[in-house]
Amino acid sequence: MMTSLWKKSINIAAAVILAPLILISTVPYEEHHYLRFAAEGGVGEECIEYEEEEENTITINCNASFLNVVQTISDTEILQTTGRPGEYVLNASLEVADDATFEMTSSSSSSEDGLQYLKLAGENGIIVYGKILIDGVKITSWDIEDEDVIQQDRNGTISRGFVQFAASEGAQILNSEFGYLGYAEPGQRGFDLFGEGPSHDMEIRDSKFHNMWFAFYSNSAYNITIDGNEYYNNIKYALDPHTTTHDMNITRNLVHNNPAGIICSDRCYNILIEGNMVQNNSQYGIHFSRNMTDSIARNNQITNSTSGIVISESSNNQVYNNTIERATSQGILLFNPSEPDDGLTRNNLVYNNTISSSPIGINATRSYDNILENNRLSDIESNEYRLAGNASIIIRGQEFDNALISEIGSAPRNLVEIVDSGIIEVRGAGADEGGREADLYNTDIEPYNRTLNDGESITVSSS
Repeated sequence: MMTSLWKKSINIAAAVILAPLILISTVPYEEHHYLRFAAEGGVGEECIEYEEEEENTITINCNASFLNVVQTISDTEILQTTGRPGEYVLNASLEVADDATFEMTSSSSSSEDGLQYLKLAGENGIIVYGKILIDGVKITSWDIEDEDVIQQDRNGTISRGFVQFAASEGAQILNSEFGYLGYAEPGQRGFDLFGEGPSHDMEIRDSKFHNMWFAFYSNSAYNITIDGNEYYNNIKYALDPHTTTHDMNITRNLVHNNPAGIICSDRCYNILIEGNMVQNNSQYGIHFSRNMTDSIARNNQITNSTSGIVISESSNNQVYNNTIERATSQGILLFNPSEPDDGLTRNNLVYNNTISSSPIGINATRSYDNILENNRLSDIESNEYRLAGNASIIIRGQEFDNALISEIGSAPRNLVEIVDSGIIEVRGAGADEGGREADLYNTDIEPYNRTLNDGESITVSSS
């Protein structure tokens, strides 16, 4: 008797819980401006809403998953399956509200999504104010009529799908793929951390980003980990943390065949760029830009870019243990524009780097008091060190093998100081005073200083 009563109680409770779902499925969609879904035990809770008339947006207001969306949105004009397992076309934007957690996963158990591929039709996007987990999912733009992804022009004028994080907290992007997203609109650039305050505490791991307008952009973001991903064939930028982004680790990524590799610009700080393979990017490999400070680039392998590593209007950074090969202009560039307005490139420490097969090893242009220590330069076609625009460098702890140090242009004062590098032999630029072909200097006792101007050069060897 007790068992029978217990079963009857369970059946009544189940009927109460399921009643709102049955009601939704039986009311015609066109009679409503909103669809609502109750989840996580909150009977009557407005969990999943669809706004039809103006925004064309599905809003997630509680902890839910993509499977809940599939169960809620029955109109195939909004969400439809392609007939392939786990593949959907979404013809609306999807918004995760603040304080909500939303999961999009490829796991296919009875309680999980089984989502493999989400196609964002037209200019619809995913906007995250709350928290999201994307694991094992491919997301691209989609043209319903052409049944293909949406290509972008060189100016980013074609509206298409995007992923935006607007003051999102705790997002996880794992084992996923993002392609053919974004255009030249803030917040909709591709994979975009922008708007409504800084996004933070995000992990992006083991994923692919390709054919994006921006594969990554952030404004004021912090506590971000970008690890083990692949960035390729992107149109504008691969990785572009920006505008006071800080406390970010960019590690073990493969960044190749983009215009620009990794850049952090406009007051970034506490950025670690480590262990990345940066290959075949047509501009620079790694760029410290516009008052980037207190940051590190180390143990990266950079091949086939115009400049391997650029430090521009940025100070108090460290660049070390990097391998730079086949840069078409210079391995490392220390640069200030003619009228810097964001900061100065000075007091950076550049050491233990290996630079080979480049026209210029290290180029200092209008930059000051940067320390170059124990860098290994080989197969340099023109100058191991080049100075321009009243630059100064301090070379410390260096072994020289006929290293050519030159001034280019007509600046009246380019200063080279060599210190703690043992006995050096210097030829050229007045080194033959007293009838000698070269002068010897013990830099462990006294620094060697030379001012170069009007195209002067010296050749330095360790003795």
